[in-house]
Amino acid sequence: MKENYIHEIKAFENHQLDSFDYGHVVVTSDIVQSSLNYYGQAHGGYLFTLCDQISGLTAISTGSDAVTLQSSINYIKPGNLGDKLTIEGSCTHDGRTTKVIDVTINNQDRELVAKASFTMYVTGQHKEETIQ
Repeated sequence: MKENYIHEIKAFENHQLDSFDYGHVVVTSDIVQSSLNYYGQAHGGYLFTLCDQISGLTAISTGSDAVTLQSSINYIKPGNLGDKLTIEGSCTHDGRTTKVIDVTINNQDRELVAKASFTMYVTGQHKEETIQ
């Protein structure tokens, strides 16, 4: 019985990269059944994973590989099954050894679902072509 409380969480099952510019990335994704928590709303871990992935992708857009050094997130409004989310990352500090990335998640009604901030530690130059 207690094992019924544990749900598998998946992210990026149906994502689309809408914009990939230097220091700015926009991805859209729909909330699906496997994105939900026990209460039927988007799991906080799912929303955080979206933010963390977009933060890393935003760092890559500046030409750097980076890992999360510190992060914080505020959950503003619940995400519901079928919502279309827009996840937007913006680099607000483009340093040599660290980058600060702000990430927002909005629903299809442009309502803020979550807002996060990431300090990324630069591990090296990204090997693919740098977007400028």
